[in-house]
Amino acid sequence: MPKTQPKVVGIKWVSKHQLRKVLDARAQRVLGMSGEKFVESMNKGTLGAKALDGKAGTVELATLCFFTRERSASSKRGR
Repeated sequence: MPKTQPKVVGIKWVSKHQLRKVLDARAQRVLGMSGEKFVESMNKGTLGAKALDGKAGTVELATLCFFTRERSASSKRGR
């Protein structure tokens, strides 16, 4: 049998604006709040575990929240 070539998968970079739109839509669907309100609550620690417990998609929301944060000005890492 001939060897099969591995499938090449491309990378698509998304902007912070696009990520925020996805976060907003997901937060509306899962928790019924805006993405901005969700990020604010996560950062302040006011979003209790009871609000997130048992709701599908909360781990994904927390992950999206992390990626929408602004980088510090001292960061010199690039893509």
